Amino acid sequence: MAAVAAPKNPPKRRRGGPRLLIVLGILVLLVAGGVVWLNVAAQAAVNVSGTLTVYQPVASLAHSGGAAAEAKTGAAVQAGDQVSTDAKGLAAITLPDGTVTRLATSTNITLDSAHFTKNGNQHDVSFTQQIGRTFTNVQHLVTGATFDVHGKSATASVRGTKFEVYITAAGVMTVKVWVGTVDLHNDKGHTLIGPGQQATVNPGGAPGPAGPIQPDPNDPFGPAVDAANAVEVGTTPGTEQDFSGAPIHNGESQVYTYSYAGGSGIKASLGYPGSLMSITMKSPAGDPQSKTDKSPVTVQFANAPAGIYTITVTGVKDIPAAGESPFVAVASNEDCKSAIPGTNQNGAVHRGYTAADLVAAVEGSGGVSGLSNLSITLASDSISGAIISATGTYNGVSWSGSVVLVARNGVLQIVPTSGHAFGLDVPAQQIVQQVAAAIGQDPSNVNPGFMVDRLFTCHAVMMVDGRMAAG
Repeated sequence: MAAVAAPKNPPKRRRGGPRLLIVLGILVLLVAGGVVWLNVAAQAAVNVSGTLTVYQPVASLAHSGGAAAEAKTGAAVQAGDQVSTDAKGLAAITLPDGTVTRLATSTNITLDSAHFTKNGNQHDVSFTQQIGRTFTNVQHLVTGATFDVHGKSATASVRGTKFEVYITAAGVMTVKVWVGTVDLHNDKGHTLIGPGQQATVNPGGAPGPAGPIQPDPNDPFGPAVDAANAVEVGTTPGTEQDFSGAPIHNGESQVYTYSYAGGSGIKASLGYPGSLMSITMKSPAGDPQSKTDKSPVTVQFANAPAGIYTITVTGVKDIPAAGESPFVAVASNEDCKSAIPGTNQNGAVHRGYTAADLVAAVEGSGGVSGLSNLSITLASDSISGAIISATGTYNGVSWSGSVVLVARNGVLQIVPTSGHAFGLDVPAQQIVQQVAAAIGQDPSNVNPGFMVDRLFTCHAVMMVDGRMAAG
């Protein structure tokens, strides 16, 4: 599952259009060639932060043991930070590679550490979960990479992708695995949990045996997994956007929007614990597709026009007095190819860049004098962000570097991961000033002129999807 929800307060519009291409290229060159070399070249792995999405308040954030305060979507979650949800809160932490950890209500979790390799891949991640439920979709782990969730009774070491951790107030820890494998272990033993299995460990005891996942009416993640799985079929990895709503009752509705970049289809699926709900998806042309059924409920358009699609969820009958929280997953099928200058259709924005596009933009911009022998490489596939590597010569000095570019709270964030330059001694502040002067924006918070909903890479093409910002 992805965990990208559109922020309620989108960034103000600045420069956009084709200039975004030059912005990206100059950032790659100057950040990789200067700032990274000065700051992280000697490190084997680079510290990264996560991005918080608040689906439903209240979610709180405490920095490195400090006092907790109510948090908003887009807040950075650094190593040592603790995220908590109250009895109604729903939230998620997204790492730069697209790894998502979702928090159910009454959950408390701390990001112990998160490091990426110089190549932009996940190196090691560690969480400590005190209480509550989390669901994590870990992206591909390269050889030697680790992802651990520490509970009161044991540690879950991930070897696969989709898994849930539930910890009671008494410290009982249950791990469910949907995809991949998880090693649940402590000093008394370990249990290897495979797809479709769960295992439990009590405080002071060894992990119990793995067995089939048991039905749990209080578990919000089963319906969410079903909905996400439904939209993954026949769509492009990286296009999925998830929404989690507050509890609704019979006759009540919730509305979400999705910016469809165009392609061969769009699909939306609704997951919920029980009762009966309906989902309606309306295209910019106004023609709706509706369905009422047991969870998951899926509707779709084939060869539909690009634009902003509206998804409405309605409670039909048999919803309990406390209400039920719907989960909506939406994904589309896009063409993984260059799109310059891109498209702006019915409010939806789409850009597509190859490595050659970035090279041509930089070389043709005149923004970096003294540059030669430029080469840029885009990693082939990533459901969240783009790993960009570059080499070149700057005033006779060879340099190389890599950055991860991600969408964060509607804008773009640069995460430097490596850099090397022989004989180049330029103060970091001077490089930052050069970047700011070249693009007219803060290089750590790049506003492309529209609100970015998704940024991913497919077949070595960087895809940027979003919508026109208000104002």
